[in-house]
Parts: sequence; C-alpha cells; structure tokens
Amino acid sequence: MKTLELFLEGKGFSMEEFNAKSAEEQVGLIQELNNENAEAYKELKEKSDANAEEIERLANDFMQKQEDNVNRVNEILVNNSYALKTLVDAKKGDALAVKTIGDALAEKADELLAMKNSRTHTGFTFKAPADMLISTNVSGGDVPQAQRLPGLNEIASREIRIFDLVTVASTTSNKIEWVYQANKDGSAGPTAEGSLKNQIDFDIVVASESVKKFTAFIKISEEMLGDIDFMSNAVNAELLRELLKVVETQIYSGDGTGNNLNGIETVATAFAAGSFAGTVDNANKVDVLRAAVNQILIAEQPRPNAILMHPSDVTSLLFEKVDSTDKRYIMALQEIASNRSLDGIPIVETTLVTVDDYLVGSFDLATVYQKGAPSIEVGRDSDDFTKNLVTILIEWRGAVVVKNNDRTAFVTGDFTTDEAALETP
Repeated sequence: MKTLELFLEGKGFSMEEFNAKSAEEQVGLIQELNNENAEAYKELKEKSDANAEEIERLANDFMQKQEDNVNRVNEILVNNSYALKTLVDAKKGDALAVKTIGDALAEKADELLAMKNSRTHTGFTFKAPADMLISTNVSGGDVPQAQRLPGLNEIASREIRIFDLVTVASTTSNKIEWVYQANKDGSAGPTAEGSLKNQIDFDIVVASESVKKFTAFIKISEEMLGDIDFMSNAVNAELLRELLKVVETQIYSGDGTGNNLNGIETVATAFAAGSFAGTVDNANKVDVLRAAVNQILIAEQPRPNAILMHPSDVTSLLFEKVDSTDKRYIMALQEIASNRSLDGIPIVETTLVTVDDYLVGSFDLATVYQKGAPSIEVGRDSDDFTKNLVTILIEWRGAVVVKNNDRTAFVTGDFTTDEAALETP
C-alpha cells in the first residue's frame, strides 16, 4: 500500500508543494490515493492463493493507510475551515445532503468499527455542489425580508355626507319636543264700514321625537391588540365608521317605527308634477329636478341647498341629450373644482340614495340632536377575562327632527315615475 509521500513522489510533488495547495486540491489527491490503494488491495487479495496470513497483513496495511488518510483529510478540513462538498454520485451525479467530514465519520462510526474487526473497508458519500436558488435553498422564513407597508388597507366604504348638510345640535334629554301651528282658518282682508272684521284662528300642536340608541362592539384578544401595532386604531376607526353609516342611513330614510329615527326622506313631500303634468317633451332627469325645486319654492320654502342622488343617476344625468335627434348635451350642469351643481344647487353623490331615487331640499331645516358625541368604551363581558378577550363598544344616542311645517322644504321621488308624469301624452 502506498503512503502519501510515495504517492506524491509518483505524481512529481513534494510534501512542501502538497501543503501549499488548497484544501480542496489536497483532499482530491488523498481521495485519488485511497482509490489506488483500494484497487491495489483488491488485486493482491485476488492473487494471494488463500494465504490467510498474507490477507490479514494486506488488510491491516490497507486499513492503516486508509485511517491515516482519513485523519489527514480531517486535519486539512479543520485547519482550513473548509466544508467538504465534492464527490459526485458515480451513478447519477445527484446532489446529496451537505456533509462535513465530521458528519460523515459520525454516520459511519458503526461501519468503521465493523471494518476494523473484519478487515474490510467502507466508503463515504458527500454532497455534490449545486446551484443555489431562493426557491430551493431558503427555508423557515422569508429571505430577503419582505417590505411591509405600514397601516391597514381598509375595505372601501361609503363616505359620510349627510352630517355636512344638516344642522347638528346637542341635547341632554331623551326626548325632543316642539310646538307648531296647524289647521289655520280665515284670512286677513278688506273690511267695509260697519261690516264684520276678518277672523283668523289656528291650532297649537306639540310634537316630539324620542332619542334612539345605536351601538356596535368588537371582541378582540389582548394578544392581537398588543402584538399588532395598528390594531387599536383600526378597531376604533371601524366601529366609528360603521356606526355613523347606520346613523346616516337612519337620518336619511329611517321609518320612525320602533327604535328607528324618523328620517328626512320619510317625512319629505312626495313629488307632484302640478301644472307641469303632461307638458314636457322628452322629459328627463333635469326636468324632474327643476320641477321638484319649483314645488319647494311655491310652497314658500327656502331655495334648496342640496340634491341627493345615487352616483349612477348623476352619471346618467351627464349623458342627457337635448332630444333623440339633437345629440348635444344638456348644459344645465355646472362643475367647479369637482363639485357639481344644477342651476346653482349642489349635487351630492352618495350610495345612501337608491338608484332612480332622489331627495331635494333645504337640509339646514333638518336638525340632528345628539345626546353626547359617539362614545367608545373598553371592558370585559361574560367570559372575556378567562379568554383574555377585550370588548370594545361604541354607541350613539340622538334624534332627527324636521318640524312639521318645514317638511314641504323637502321633495322626494323616483326619476322613472316622475319623468312619465311630466311627459306629454
């Protein structure tokens, strides 16, 4: 069996030249020496004509050389901090798991012991180098770290608009009352000498609206509140937004029954074509809105300050042409800084209004009375304590009032029906 020195001499290298080579080159040469010794041992064993002593001597010599070379490889790897990753599977060239020489020796410990006792030898399998890819070489997390954008991308929600139009006031009571004049009879007029003067009378009526309560709550774990930095703000924003959406819907269309508010649309006056019935050629949405404004004005109410419409109806309004043959657009609409108006009356686009419906009115004559601003409270409910849950509650109390004699300042209707009422036969 060749020693490393004899092997290097045959290669034309000195030990000094061997030591000057890289760790990878040194390991390669030692592996080549091991292969030569293994082949030599195999040939000698076949030619030994069953001489047991000779076989044992050859085995001992071979094992000693292999052990010396393994130790030398291990020393090279330790000294050079080099992870052995070469040697390709001779059959398929498949990439195996990465192992250091220490790993390999530990895995082959039992076989090495058996080899020493039986005078046989064993081999080691090492991982072949392969292309490094994020898809195959990264596990247990994201590398590189993803860029997390701050905050929470919230679901799109209706913008609260009606609070900008109505009058908002506060109350300390649970009931709002007002006194209005009703059932007026008689009128003032000229009076001849000696004749009975003109008499007038009317009734005094007390009306009222009760304060109603609207609430919402979210149950959330202490861990979620503590571990997600934006969670507290997100919960508060969600509760306030959803509560105000319900309150806005009630202010607009609550039917006044049970725990519902008495909404503006509910008490508004229905559209009436009046003297314009059957007189308008090619009646359209613009005609309907103008007739509704006229209805408010002849009721001796203030000029309307807003028109509430669904966005789709506003778009349809923008599509209106003069008639079926004259394709010019109707020039009644104005737009200044993204604010649309019809004859100077602002148009408020909101999905609060159902498609084909509209509400025209003097919205400052509608008053929302709040018993305190929306309040948020945090506490524990039921088994929250044992589940580490927190209950976050929001509530609003209030009423909407449109006094009886102001209700003709609002007109509501639907475009399809009201266009038909205006259209010439």
